[in-house]
Amino acid sequence: MKKMISLALMAITLLPTATLAQEEQETPEIELVKESDFNAFVQASLVSRYLWRGTDLGGISIQPEAGISWKGLSLSAFGNAGFDKNDAQEFDLTLGYEYKGFKIGVTDYWFTGVDPEDRYFFYNEKETAHQLEANLGYTCKYFSLQAYTMFWGNDYKINGDRAYSTYVELSVPFRAGGLDWDVRAGITPMESAGYTTTISVPSLYGDITVQQPHYFYGEGFTCNMASIRATKNLQYKSLRLPIFAEIHTNPYLQKANFLVGISVIAF
Repeated sequence: MKKMISLALMAITLLPTATLAQEEQETPEIELVKESDFNAFVQASLVSRYLWRGTDLGGISIQPEAGISWKGLSLSAFGNAGFDKNDAQEFDLTLGYEYKGFKIGVTDYWFTGVDPEDRYFFYNEKETAHQLEANLGYTCKYFSLQAYTMFWGNDYKINGDRAYSTYVELSVPFRAGGLDWDVRAGITPMESAGYTTTISVPSLYGDITVQQPHYFYGEGFTCNMASIRATKNLQYKSLRLPIFAEIHTNPYLQKANFLVGISVIAF
Protein backbone atom coordinates (compact mmCIF):
# COMPACT_ATOMS: atom_id res chain seq x y z
CA MET A 1 0.00 0.00 0.00
CA LYS A 2 2.75 2.40 0.92
CA LYS A 3 4.49 1.53 -2.34
CA MET A 4 1.37 2.39 -4.36
CA ILE A 5 0.97 5.73 -2.56
CA SER A 6 4.61 6.57 -3.27
CA LEU A 7 4.18 5.78 -6.97
CA ALA A 8 1.05 7.91 -7.13
CA LEU A 9 2.76 10.87 -5.49
CA MET A 10 5.68 10.52 -7.88
CA ALA A 11 3.34 10.51 -10.88
CA ILE A 12 1.53 13.62 -9.66
CA THR A 13 4.86 15.37 -9.14
CA LEU A 14 6.19 14.52 -12.60
CA LEU A 15 2.94 15.12 -14.49
CA PRO A 16 3.24 18.93 -14.83
CA THR A 17 6.85 18.65 -15.95
CA ALA A 18 5.98 16.09 -18.59
CA THR A 19 3.00 18.12 -19.77
CA LEU A 20 5.10 21.26 -20.01
CA ALA A 21 7.78 19.42 -21.95
CA GLN A 22 5.15 18.09 -24.33
CA GLU A 23 3.67 21.55 -24.84
CA GLU A 24 7.10 23.01 -25.53
CA GLN A 25 7.77 20.29 -28.05
CA GLU A 26 4.42 20.68 -29.83
CA THR A 27 4.32 24.49 -29.88
CA PRO A 28 5.91 25.74 -33.14
CA GLU A 29 8.69 28.25 -32.77
CA ILE A 30 7.82 31.81 -33.81
CA GLU A 31 10.62 33.48 -35.76
CA LEU A 32 11.02 37.03 -34.61
CA VAL A 33 12.82 39.75 -36.55
CA LYS A 34 16.26 40.08 -35.09
CA GLU A 35 17.27 43.49 -33.87
CA SER A 36 20.60 43.00 -35.63
CA ASP A 37 18.75 42.94 -39.00
CA PHE A 38 17.88 46.61 -38.54
CA ASN A 39 20.10 49.60 -39.15
CA ALA A 40 19.01 53.04 -38.03
CA PHE A 41 20.46 56.51 -37.75
CA VAL A 42 19.54 59.98 -36.57
CA GLN A 43 21.44 63.06 -37.64
CA ALA A 44 21.28 66.84 -37.68
CA SER A 45 23.30 69.07 -40.01
CA LEU A 46 24.09 72.76 -39.98
CA VAL A 47 24.89 74.19 -43.43
CA SER A 48 25.98 77.69 -44.40
CA ARG A 49 23.73 77.57 -47.48
CA TYR A 50 21.12 75.13 -48.75
CA LEU A 51 22.07 74.20 -52.32
CA TRP A 52 20.36 71.27 -54.03
CA ARG A 53 21.01 70.04 -57.58
CA GLY A 54 22.36 73.43 -58.57
CA THR A 55 19.39 75.30 -57.08
CA ASP A 56 19.76 77.84 -54.29
CA LEU A 57 17.05 77.04 -51.74
CA GLY A 58 18.09 79.34 -48.89
CA GLY A 59 20.73 80.52 -46.47
CA ILE A 60 21.98 79.05 -43.19
CA SER A 61 19.83 76.04 -42.40
CA ILE A 62 19.27 73.21 -39.93
CA GLN A 63 18.61 69.85 -41.58
CA PRO A 64 17.37 66.97 -39.42
CA GLU A 65 17.31 63.47 -40.88
CA ALA A 66 16.46 59.99 -39.66
CA GLY A 67 16.17 56.59 -41.27
CA ILE A 68 15.77 52.89 -40.71
CA SER A 69 16.60 49.96 -43.00
CA TRP A 70 15.94 46.24 -42.98
CA LYS A 71 17.37 43.78 -45.50
CA GLY A 72 17.69 46.41 -48.23
CA LEU A 73 14.36 48.09 -47.57
CA SER A 74 14.65 51.59 -46.12
CA LEU A 75 12.48 54.47 -44.95
CA SER A 76 13.93 57.90 -44.22
CA ALA A 77 12.78 61.43 -43.42
CA PHE A 78 14.55 64.70 -44.19
CA GLY A 79 13.73 68.25 -43.20
CA ASN A 80 15.11 71.72 -43.79
CA ALA A 81 14.48 74.86 -41.78
CA GLY A 82 16.23 78.08 -42.75
CA PHE A 83 17.32 80.69 -40.22
CA ASP A 84 15.68 83.32 -42.44
CA LYS A 85 11.92 83.27 -41.95
CA ASN A 86 11.47 83.86 -45.70
CA ASP A 87 13.23 80.58 -46.59
CA ALA A 88 10.93 77.72 -47.54
CA GLN A 89 10.55 74.90 -45.04
CA GLU A 90 10.90 71.37 -46.37
CA PHE A 91 9.80 67.89 -45.29
CA ASP A 92 10.63 64.81 -47.41
CA LEU A 93 9.89 61.10 -47.02
CA THR A 94 11.74 58.43 -49.01
CA LEU A 95 10.93 54.73 -49.37
CA GLY A 96 13.65 52.73 -51.11
CA TYR A 97 15.08 49.31 -51.77
CA GLU A 98 18.70 48.36 -52.53
CA TYR A 99 20.08 45.06 -53.79
CA LYS A 100 23.73 44.53 -54.67
CA GLY A 101 24.23 48.22 -55.40
CA PHE A 102 21.06 48.69 -57.47
CA LYS A 103 18.60 51.16 -55.97
CA ILE A 104 14.97 52.04 -56.56
CA GLY A 105 12.87 54.42 -54.54
CA VAL A 106 10.14 57.00 -54.30
CA THR A 107 10.44 60.38 -52.54
CA ASP A 108 7.63 62.67 -51.46
CA TYR A 109 8.89 66.28 -51.38
CA TRP A 110 6.90 69.00 -49.64
CA PHE A 111 7.73 72.72 -49.41
CA THR A 112 6.07 75.70 -47.82
CA GLY A 113 5.32 78.70 -50.01
CA VAL A 114 3.67 76.69 -52.80
CA ASP A 115 0.20 76.31 -51.32
CA PRO A 116 -1.04 79.67 -49.89
CA GLU A 117 -2.21 77.84 -46.76
CA ASP A 118 0.85 75.54 -46.51
CA ARG A 119 -1.36 72.47 -46.05
CA TYR A 120 0.53 69.20 -45.78
CA PHE A 121 -2.46 66.86 -46.09
CA PHE A 122 -3.68 68.44 -49.30
CA TYR A 123 -3.36 66.27 -52.40
CA ASN A 124 -5.12 68.06 -55.24
CA GLU A 125 -2.66 67.17 -58.00
CA LYS A 126 -2.60 70.60 -59.69
CA GLU A 127 -2.53 72.66 -56.49
CA THR A 128 -0.66 70.53 -53.95
CA ALA A 129 2.78 71.45 -52.62
CA HIS A 130 3.82 67.79 -52.83
CA GLN A 131 6.04 66.34 -55.55
CA LEU A 132 6.50 62.60 -56.04
CA GLU A 133 9.78 61.48 -57.59
CA ALA A 134 10.97 58.05 -58.69
CA ASN A 135 14.64 57.08 -58.39
CA LEU A 136 16.65 54.38 -60.15
CA GLY A 137 20.40 53.95 -59.86
CA TYR A 138 23.50 51.93 -59.17
CA THR A 139 26.27 52.48 -56.60
CA CYS A 140 29.65 50.79 -56.18
CA LYS A 141 32.89 51.79 -54.52
CA TYR A 142 34.08 53.56 -57.68
CA PHE A 143 31.03 55.65 -58.63
CA SER A 144 27.32 56.23 -58.17
CA LEU A 145 24.91 56.91 -61.05
CA GLN A 146 21.37 57.94 -60.15
CA ALA A 147 18.37 59.07 -62.22
CA TYR A 148 15.38 60.91 -60.76
CA THR A 149 12.04 61.77 -62.40
CA MET A 150 9.07 63.69 -60.99
CA PHE A 151 5.81 61.96 -61.87
CA TRP A 152 3.07 63.52 -59.73
CA GLY A 153 2.19 66.76 -57.99
CA ASN A 154 3.67 70.23 -58.39
CA ASP A 155 5.64 69.62 -61.60
CA TYR A 156 4.34 71.46 -64.67
CA LYS A 157 5.94 73.16 -67.66
CA ILE A 158 5.35 76.83 -68.37
CA ASN A 159 2.73 75.82 -70.96
CA GLY A 160 0.84 73.79 -68.34
CA ASP A 161 1.83 70.30 -69.50
CA ARG A 162 3.17 67.69 -67.12
CA ALA A 163 6.96 68.20 -67.08
CA TYR A 164 8.32 64.91 -65.73
CA SER A 165 11.34 66.90 -64.55
CA THR A 166 14.35 64.58 -64.77
CA TYR A 167 17.77 64.83 -63.20
CA VAL A 168 20.71 62.43 -63.70
CA GLU A 169 23.76 62.62 -61.43
CA LEU A 170 27.18 60.94 -61.52
CA SER A 171 29.20 60.90 -58.30
CA VAL A 172 32.83 59.75 -57.99
CA PRO A 173 34.29 59.37 -54.48
CA PHE A 174 37.98 59.13 -53.62
CA ARG A 175 40.31 59.68 -50.70
CA ALA A 176 43.30 62.04 -50.69
CA GLY A 177 45.22 64.04 -48.10
CA GLY A 178 43.38 62.41 -45.22
CA LEU A 179 40.01 63.64 -46.53
CA ASP A 180 37.08 61.97 -48.25
CA TRP A 181 36.34 63.67 -51.57
CA ASP A 182 33.24 63.52 -53.75
CA VAL A 183 33.02 64.95 -57.30
CA ARG A 184 29.52 65.25 -58.74
CA ALA A 185 27.98 66.34 -62.03
CA GLY A 186 24.28 66.55 -62.78
CA ILE A 187 22.35 67.05 -66.03
CA THR A 188 18.75 67.41 -67.09
CA PRO A 189 17.96 65.87 -70.50
CA MET A 190 14.89 67.97 -71.31
CA GLU A 191 12.80 70.98 -70.35
CA SER A 192 11.81 70.82 -66.71
CA ALA A 193 9.01 72.42 -64.70
CA GLY A 194 8.95 76.20 -64.77
CA TYR A 195 7.08 79.41 -64.21
CA THR A 196 7.22 83.03 -65.40
CA THR A 197 7.50 86.37 -63.64
CA THR A 198 6.63 89.76 -65.03
CA ILE A 199 9.53 92.19 -65.32
CA SER A 200 9.89 95.69 -66.69
CA VAL A 201 12.39 96.23 -69.53
CA PRO A 202 13.44 99.67 -70.84
CA SER A 203 13.07 100.33 -74.55
CA LEU A 204 13.12 103.25 -77.02
CA TYR A 205 9.41 103.69 -76.42
CA GLY A 206 9.56 103.48 -72.64
CA ASP A 207 9.45 100.56 -70.26
CA ILE A 208 7.65 97.47 -71.43
CA THR A 209 6.63 94.40 -69.44
CA VAL A 210 7.75 90.93 -70.48
CA GLN A 211 7.38 87.44 -69.05
CA GLN A 212 10.70 86.07 -67.79
CA PRO A 213 10.87 82.24 -67.64
CA HIS A 214 12.35 80.33 -64.71
CA TYR A 215 13.07 76.60 -64.83
CA PHE A 216 13.33 73.99 -62.09
CA TYR A 217 16.42 72.49 -63.78
CA GLY A 218 16.69 73.96 -67.27
CA GLU A 219 14.91 74.70 -70.57
CA GLY A 220 16.44 71.68 -72.32
CA PHE A 221 19.46 69.40 -72.18
CA THR A 222 21.97 71.11 -69.92
CA CYS A 223 24.43 70.62 -67.08
CA ASN A 224 22.81 72.28 -64.08
CA MET A 225 25.13 71.09 -61.29
CA ALA A 226 28.85 70.46 -60.81
CA SER A 227 30.43 70.23 -57.38
CA ILE A 228 33.36 68.97 -55.38
CA ARG A 229 33.17 68.27 -51.65
CA ALA A 230 35.89 67.48 -49.11
CA THR A 231 34.85 65.81 -45.83
CA LYS A 232 36.75 65.14 -42.63
CA ASN A 233 35.11 62.41 -40.59
CA LEU A 234 35.53 62.74 -36.85
CA GLN A 235 34.11 60.34 -34.29
CA TYR A 236 33.31 60.57 -30.60
CA LYS A 237 32.02 57.36 -28.97
CA SER A 238 28.79 56.50 -30.85
CA LEU A 239 28.65 59.84 -32.65
CA ARG A 240 30.11 60.58 -36.07
CA LEU A 241 30.91 64.23 -36.80
CA PRO A 242 31.63 64.84 -40.49
CA ILE A 243 32.74 68.37 -41.37
CA PHE A 244 32.65 69.35 -45.05
CA ALA A 245 33.46 72.18 -47.42
CA GLU A 246 32.03 72.27 -50.93
CA ILE A 247 32.26 74.25 -54.15
CA HIS A 248 28.79 74.03 -55.69
CA THR A 249 28.14 75.43 -59.18
CA ASN A 250 25.34 75.65 -61.72
CA PRO A 251 26.88 76.01 -65.22
CA TYR A 252 23.44 76.57 -66.77
CA LEU A 253 22.74 79.60 -64.56
CA GLN A 254 26.44 80.55 -64.38
CA LYS A 255 26.32 80.49 -60.57
CA ALA A 256 28.96 79.35 -58.07
CA ASN A 257 28.89 79.08 -54.28
CA PHE A 258 31.22 77.93 -51.52
CA LEU A 259 29.57 76.37 -48.49
CA VAL A 260 30.53 74.53 -45.32
CA GLY A 261 28.63 72.31 -42.94
CA ILE A 262 28.82 69.95 -40.03
CA SER A 263 26.68 66.95 -39.09
CA VAL A 264 26.09 65.03 -35.90
CA ILE A 265 25.16 61.43 -36.66
CA ALA A 266 24.05 58.91 -34.04
CA PHE A 267 24.11 55.25 -35.05
